[in-house]
Formats: sequence, structure tokens, C-alpha cells
Amino acid sequence: MDDQRDTPTRRQVVSRREQIADAGGVLGAIFAALCCAGVPLIVSVLATLGLSFLRKDAILFPLMGISLVVALWGFWQGRRRHGSAGPFALACAAGTALVAGVVFVHGFPAKELIGAGAVGLVMATIWNVRARRRDDRHDAPGDHGIVT
Repeated sequence: MDDQRDTPTRRQVVSRREQIADAGGVLGAIFAALCCAGVPLIVSVLATLGLSFLRKDAILFPLMGISLVVALWGFWQGRRRHGSAGPFALACAAGTALVAGVVFVHGFPAKELIGAGAVGLVMATIWNVRARRRDDRHDAPGDHGIVT
């Protein structure tokens, strides 16, 4: 009769949405930046699939921008939930490096900025996921910090 155990709580649903925002936003932004940088593997896969038209700046810049906004929203929600501003701050710095490398800086330094931004976003995602898991363990049902 007790079906509440099988029904996800509101917190679990929100957490899932935040996780998807983090990972999806980060992957979208990195993909767009690497396309702009002309990474041979990505360029050749797009060409093989007949999707070379996706390499246009008119498509990639908005994709990167929207992806970063989605990712930063997920990091902000994580910060509100677990209280650690570190992942959000790292994601902001990494996102700035990614955008600078794609839009403002050209040549070899651009690729360095894009690489550093991509690595920073991945590290921020891992940090955010671990902080959420730590927070979830502390909020486990039946564990309210009461010692009997």
C-alpha cells in the first residue's frame, strides 16, 4: 500500500534536472567551442555525417552561449543546494576562457584558452556532482542529525 518509496520526491526530480543542465550545458558548450577551433576529429565526423553546415559561426556562437547559460544555471542551482560557490566560480571562469578563446583571441593562444575552458568546465561539473552527492547523503531519510 505504501507506494511513496517508488515515487520520486520533488527534490530528486529537481536534482535530476540540475544534473542534466550541468552535463548537457557543458557538453554543448565544449562541442561548439571545439567546432569553432576546428578540431579534426569533430570536423571530420560532421563532414562524414553531412553536417558540415553546423560549423557556421551563426550556429555555433548561439549554441555555445545557450549551452553556457544552461550549464551556469545548473551550477547556480547546485550552489544554492549544497552551499559551495566553488563549482559555480570555476564554471564562470572556465566559461569566460572558452568564450574568449572562440570569439576574441585568435591563433595558438585561442586553442589554449579553449582547452583550459573545456577542462575547467569538466572539473567544475565533477566538483558540483560530488558536492550534490555529499549533500544528498546528509539529507538522507531518517538521518536528521538526531542522535538517540
